[in-house]
Amino acid sequence: MAEQEIIKINTDDALGFAPKMEEVKLFNLVPETDPILRKQLKEFDFTNPPVNPNEFASTLVETCKNYKGLGLSANQCGFDYRVFVMGANDEFVAFFNPKLISASEEKAHLSEGCLSFPYLFLNITRPTQVQVEYQDFTGETKQATFNGLTARCFLHELDHMDGIVYHDKTKPLALQMGIKKRNKLFSKFTKAQKALTKVK
Repeated sequence: MAEQEIIKINTDDALGFAPKMEEVKLFNLVPETDPILRKQLKEFDFTNPPVNPNEFASTLVETCKNYKGLGLSANQCGFDYRVFVMGANDEFVAFFNPKLISASEEKAHLSEGCLSFPYLFLNITRPTQVQVEYQDFTGETKQATFNGLTARCFLHELDHMDGIVYHDKTKPLALQMGIKKRNKLFSKFTKAQKALTKVK
């Protein structure tokens, strides 16, 4: 049996340079008790931007994807800028200075979560369709119509712009039940972690 010839290729030499591994920048999420979550955020001033809007939006997107969220607002990361991102997979959009133009009379009562309140799921009533206005990362004003989950996500994040969190929109008893469920989930998660640690 003929011996196989092994061909070795130095990929760095083939490319002419060593591939550069870029580290993705992420923001930290503030704790749910942080007062910035209750603050009405400032308009993002494109005439004198406090940060590079494109870079800021990109980091918000990467942070949202990292935490497997559908949306993330600036104040959830400790920034007083009127901007949020939303989307799924690799399709995300940044909304600077978002506004609600109109909302449908038809509403739906569905479960919502929030990255700022892990494992707290509550049923919230929201319109099923919205017409909105916003600026993109270049400062250009745009309008859009969203339906279903996208409309719900937009409204959830828009609330963040005004210091409103989703559990403000539920009844006290429903909130108490949601917190109890969350505490049980945390307890199970902690026990599972301890069990894994013992196995190792």
